[in-house]
Amino acid sequence: MQRIHKRSKRSLLIGFGFSLAILIISSVLSYFSIKQLIDSQQSIEHTVEVKEGLETLLSRMKDAETGQRGYLLTGDESFLEPFKGARNDVTDLFISVQILTGNNELQQSEFPKLQQLINDKFVIMNQTIADRRREILPSASVLLRGKAIMDSLRGKVNVMVQTEQALMVGRNARMDRFARLTPIAISIAALISMIITIVFYNRVTRDAKISMDLQRELQEKKERTSRQIDTIGDVARKISEGKYRTRIEDSDME
Repeated sequence: MQRIHKRSKRSLLIGFGFSLAILIISSVLSYFSIKQLIDSQQSIEHTVEVKEGLETLLSRMKDAETGQRGYLLTGDESFLEPFKGARNDVTDLFISVQILTGNNELQQSEFPKLQQLINDKFVIMNQTIADRRREILPSASVLLRGKAIMDSLRGKVNVMVQTEQALMVGRNARMDRFARLTPIAISIAALISMIITIVFYNRVTRDAKISMDLQRELQEKKERTSRQIDTIGDVARKISEGKYRTRIEDSDME
């Protein structure tokens, strides 16, 4: 009996231990799945912020170039309104994007080249504006060099935007794989936990039935022994009274 109780207790502990372990595993998988989802969302927001910063930087460079061209053609200072403050805006955007991509070595390697292109473009724009104020028209070679620098700047910004988008695609792909596998893993864990629970429940139920059967058998034996003792006592009493023909029937001993 004691051995059955110990076995039942051991079964309960083992079953509980397995279920707890599977619950922990499921919780960990859920945590990582949620974390991946949050990281992916942050990655998307980061990419959008970097992309917008680079595109705004390029837009301000275009504004400055448009103002420069208008002034070179007309000599009207009002055309320089888009040009004014462009240098400060571009510098602020440049620093902002550089900070945003601080953990990306590939992107960081592009900033010195981008900075050089920005500096070269502003040097030419400032030079041509100063010459126009002195009524000196820019040469074709200077204008062509300015156009070439602007084209290079556009290309550099596009490369940096594409690099950021490629990183986001890779992160999202990893997140998607994890998102697909996590529900499957959790479902398998839940199924295993259910099977373990059923197995150990049946084992404990079987042990409980065996224990009840043993208790019932012991109770029957106790009752039968009690009847036998009563029968023997009755026979002994009758014999002591001189009734020597008294005998014990088999039925009385059952």
